[in-house]
Amino acid sequence: MLTLAQPRVKHRRPNLWLPVILLACAWQAQAVQWTLASAGPPTWTYTLTFDPEDNCNLFVSPTTITMSGLTGVTAAGAPTSTDFPPGPLDTSNRAFTPSVQNGGTKVVWTNPTCGTGNFPTAKHVFGFTVTAPSAFNGTVSFATSGMARDTGSPNSLDISGSVAGPAAAGTSVQTAPAASSFTLLLISISLAAAGAWQMKRRMLGRLAPPE
Repeated sequence: MLTLAQPRVKHRRPNLWLPVILLACAWQAQAVQWTLASAGPPTWTYTLTFDPEDNCNLFVSPTTITMSGLTGVTAAGAPTSTDFPPGPLDTSNRAFTPSVQNGGTKVVWTNPTCGTGNFPTAKHVFGFTVTAPSAFNGTVSFATSGMARDTGSPNSLDISGSVAGPAAAGTSVQTAPAASSFTLLLISISLAAAGAWQMKRRMLGRLAPPE
């Protein structure tokens, strides 16, 4: 008795790499970053990071960085160095002029010549300072204006948020070192891989669907 061979059914596997690729692309599209380098009192120091292809002064000029909610600021300093190549880019990206405003509660850095050259790797501007001898280490606010990509829209990379800085008594906080972009990327990839594995298990009927 002859038996017909059953046709082989090909099961298409889900593209497990798709979430990883999307996350990697999203990581490359990060905005600029404003981070604490060292805490006071009396002096707090900050670093401005341009992620790959980030730029400034394209659609809005001058570029500004504003810190508010401060207490007792007596002085602020321009950045002291960068990791841009020596020459015009190093000079123009250090040209942030600080201004202490509103009785020491606000600091604005202004730069009419900022421009990054669209490097494929992250670049940094180091040494922004805020001095407030009578303040405590607490949480303050920051915001940028003028950050964008050449192919983006006005202010498309501007950021705002909270960071450690000179604050009034009672707002003191313990600050932990910020995770690097690469560390955050690895965490995101791990989470995506775990989610994709669970999706595959559900598709194979080995894992009950969530209620």
